[in-house]
Amino acid sequence: MTPAMRWVIAAVATAVVGGLVWAMVLGGPRVIDGADEADGAGGAAPSASPTQPAAEPTPVDGSEVLPPEQAQTVSGRLPALPAATPRIAAPLPANGTASGSLVAGYPVDLAGATPPSDVVDSSISGDGSTVQVSLTARTDETPDAVTAAFRERWAAQGLAPVAAADAALAYGDAFTSISLAVATTGTGTVYTVFATLRTE
Repeated sequence: MTPAMRWVIAAVATAVVGGLVWAMVLGGPRVIDGADEADGAGGAAPSASPTQPAAEPTPVDGSEVLPPEQAQTVSGRLPALPAATPRIAAPLPANGTASGSLVAGYPVDLAGATPPSDVVDSSISGDGSTVQVSLTARTDETPDAVTAAFRERWAAQGLAPVAAADAALAYGDAFTSISLAVATTGTGTVYTVFATLRTE
């Protein structure tokens, strides 16, 4: 091989290698603003999707909170209790006792016996602005029936239940205290009503 031929071969090889390098540079992916260009297509790489805003919360039935001026308190829905008033007035009834009947001046509507009862005895004792009355009676009704009858009567007259350790039932207000004691005997149910009434 002559020197001229060797120069021709070397020139051709150089041209081929240079063309390959140039093709790789031009045809390979390029970085444009931080994103790779598609191979040989000239198209831009897909961009990142923008952040979607958070969805608004969906209202739930019954979750609405009323403003204070529209909210109604429990106490506002309860009926007001009537103002307490004295159940007796001066002049007070005379002191006395009776056997088998009610003594004169006895407060029947408040502390009288239940209809199917027999009165055993009754009494009235007054002092100043206070009167104490008592009643003992017997009935064939059950203790529960007697208790229920007086509970209904006293609640209907506006009295409120109060705690009483030695009584089956006790009610009262600012001017009245009344209680019921019940016992079962061989002759039926025997009960005692005791009340303290004040004029002021």
